[in-house]
Amino acid sequence: MGSARGAEIAAQIERANLELIQVVRGCSEEQWRTLCNDEGDNRTVAVIAHHVAHGHQQNQDWLDTALGGGEVKITLAEQDVLNAQQADTYHEVAREETIRLLEGNGARFTARVAALSDEELARTAFHTGAGRDFTVDQYAYLDYRHVTGHLATIRQALDLPAS
Repeated sequence: MGSARGAEIAAQIERANLELIQVVRGCSEEQWRTLCNDEGDNRTVAVIAHHVAHGHQQNQDWLDTALGGGEVKITLAEQDVLNAQQADTYHEVAREETIRLLEGNGARFTARVAALSDEELARTAFHTGAGRDFTVDQYAYLDYRHVTGHLATIRQALDLPAS
């Protein structure tokens, strides 16, 4: 059975993800293709939203690695390469595909987090890119920060009020 802390983190992620889905659904075609100055790379709203959807799966992989006692071995440079590859691959991504991934990957991740016990949340694993240990709780919370950070960038690019 999951802990109250796991349920709390899962609920935060779910709310942020639903807010992103709502913004994506409300985009006109022009807005969907709007460039965002996100991390200095000028990805579109479409690419960033799709990146977040894939991020749920990547964050679950990291969380599962940490739970298993492994090291999350990705460096910041490697993550930058993956992000650039995603931007190239998904520059024409469809809104409905992105929504489907946000819903599915988000639901799987939040269910996984909600099921974690306090003991599991307290486990630690080294993250090469960050150069330090994170608790599983912190790995779970990275997903929340990922969603909300990119959502803020999208809102700014579309001149939407902050949530």
